[in-house]
Amino acid sequence: MLKVIEDLKSELTILFKEENTGHDISHLIRVYDYAIDIQNHEGGDLYIVAVGALVHDVHRLMSNKCGYYISGEESVDEVRNLLLKCNVDLNKLESILDIVKNHDHKENKNQSIETLIVQDADALDAIGDIGLERTLKYCKKHDIPISNTNYPLDTKEYIPDINPISTCHYVYNTMIKEAKNLYTKRARELSLNKLDVLERFVKENYRG
Repeated sequence: MLKVIEDLKSELTILFKEENTGHDISHLIRVYDYAIDIQNHEGGDLYIVAVGALVHDVHRLMSNKCGYYISGEESVDEVRNLLLKCNVDLNKLESILDIVKNHDHKENKNQSIETLIVQDADALDAIGDIGLERTLKYCKKHDIPISNTNYPLDTKEYIPDINPISTCHYVYNTMIKEAKNLYTKRARELSLNKLDVLERFVKENYRG
């Protein structure tokens, strides 16, 4: 397993070297670390969790290159080729690809424990100080204001990626809700301080 992990990290470092939207190699490594921690407490197949965490966002790299959104499901062939190149255990391959296909479907809790662990690990990296830094970077790049008090925080006009309204609205409606919707006990424990960071940000910056 260690050889596969090291080979994957090397390949992904090269593939993601130009990535600048927050889903870079550092993000993949942090999600990997969170996933290993959660697996140690919650169970599941360590090999599947570790490899799945590293390759879960290949679809975002593909999206950046082609200029339109590519889903996890649509990235499966690309990920399969990468895994085969790194000599992944063929008996684990389809379970790893299931993580790739389903890690963004966070509303569906009827999935393998390995997929749920990677979902939680991914969510943990999207919240707290680092997640907030990534969100602020994204909002600045897309001219989304920090706050917009013309709309209440719970406005129905908030639509992530289409009409986020403000950073405060995104943090309140997406990040905080994601922090409260984690599946595993371990992830919920890890999220407590991160949730405080998000709630404090909204309180200090939204004056509606």
